[in-house]
Amino acid sequence: MQEKGRGFPNWGYVLLGALAFAGFYFIKNMGQRTILKAVLGEPADLINKAMSSARVSSRITSRTGRITAKNFKLEKLGAKKDSLSFRFFLDGERADATVRLWMAKRPSGDWEIIKSDTVFTE
Repeated sequence: MQEKGRGFPNWGYVLLGALAFAGFYFIKNMGQRTILKAVLGEPADLINKAMSSARVSSRITSRTGRITAKNFKLEKLGAKKDSLSFRFFLDGERADATVRLWMAKRPSGDWEIIKSDTVFTE
């Protein structure tokens, strides 16, 4: 009779690999949106849409090249929470871009981008 091995079973490695892939996929695709939603609430969807569209904007990518990374920073979140200034950074192959958004909450309760500014750096 053979003695049973006490090592880690093969199905355990497969399970760990699947969990690692699922965690990576969630963070890559849903993590930023979840963090924005937790911090900002309502305007998070509008900001996420602006960030996603900026990554593929031909006006931006013609100067920066392919976007390799993005980061964001929230500025001046007031107690009223009826206006907000938001900045995100796009790292490109040739240059970087900083996009700043000014947002306001309309009387109807909808958030709207009232002004945006893009600065490119080499």
